[in-house]
Amino acid sequence: MLSPLEHNRLLTTECLREYRNRRVLFFPNPGNAGDSLICLGTMHLLDRLGVRWEPVGAQGNVQGQTVLIGGGGNLVPLYRDTRVAMERFATAAARLIVLPHTIRGNEDLLRSLGPTATVFCRDVESYAHVLRNTAPGVEVVLAHDMAFHVEADRFLRSHPQADRFRARFAERLGEAGVDLASDAVRRRARFGRGDEESAGHVANPHLDVSAVFAFGTWPHAAELSAWCLLEALRIVESVETDRLHVAIGCALLGRECTLHDNSYGKNRVVYDHSLRRFPSVTFADKTRAQQGAGPGSAG
Repeated sequence: MLSPLEHNRLLTTECLREYRNRRVLFFPNPGNAGDSLICLGTMHLLDRLGVRWEPVGAQGNVQGQTVLIGGGGNLVPLYRDTRVAMERFATAAARLIVLPHTIRGNEDLLRSLGPTATVFCRDVESYAHVLRNTAPGVEVVLAHDMAFHVEADRFLRSHPQADRFRARFAERLGEAGVDLASDAVRRRARFGRGDEESAGHVANPHLDVSAVFAFGTWPHAAELSAWCLLEALRIVESVETDRLHVAIGCALLGRECTLHDNSYGKNRVVYDHSLRRFPSVTFADKTRAQQGAGPGSAG
C-alpha cells in the first residue's frame, strides 16, 4: 500500500516521466514562500526524473519548446501572472503543461487552449471547472500539489548553503520581532495570512510565515525561501494556519497542524483531495470537511 506521500506524488511523476533526458522550460509561479515550496517540489521531481530543465521568465523565448507552468493558486480572479504567461506561451510553445493549480474563473483563457495543452488541477472543484470550459482535445488531469514532491528532511539537513540560509532565517525573524523558540509560540504557533486571501479565521497570528520568508520563486531564491519556511515549521510543536503550504509543510515534516479555510475555499478543497490522508493535519471545521461541503466561491 502506498503511503500518503507516495500516493500524492504518483500521477505527476508518471506523467512527467516521458520528459526524462529531454529539455523543458519551467516558468515558476510567482508569490510567497508557499509558492517557493511548490517550485522546490517541482525542481526535486524533475531532477529525480532526469529531466533537463531551465527556468524561463514571462518574456522568455519559448518558440517550439515544451513549457511547464509552475503550479499554485494563481489562476483565480485575484491574480494575473499565470494567466498572462499562459496567453503568451500558448501561441509559441510546442507543448504547454500547467502543473497542479487551483483554478477559478478564467473561462475565456481555458476555452482558448488547444490540443497541445495539458492542465493539471489540484482539487476536484478545479478539475470540474476546467472540464466544463475547455475543448475536448485539451488534456485535463486531477493530481496533487507539487510541494508534495519536496524531500523535506533531506533538504533541511543537507543543503550546502544551510548556514547562509540559517543566518537569513534569524535575520528575518529578528526584523519581525518573533521568537519561534519561546514557549508561547513553540507550543502552538499561529501562522495566519495578512493578505486579501485571509478570511480572518486565525486570531492574533504570531507571524505570516509565508510572507516573511518570501525571497522569490526563481530557483536559488526559492530554495532559500522554502528552507526558511520548513525550518520555521520544524522548530515549533504544532501550528494553526490558513496558509495552505504551511499545512503541506507540516504534512511533509509530520508536524501537528490545524488548517483553516482561505477567502474562496481553496484550502478546504485541497484538504479534502490531498491533505486528509496525513494524520498530523486536520481541517478546522472537521465535520464539514468529513461530510463534504458544497463548491466554494469562484473567487
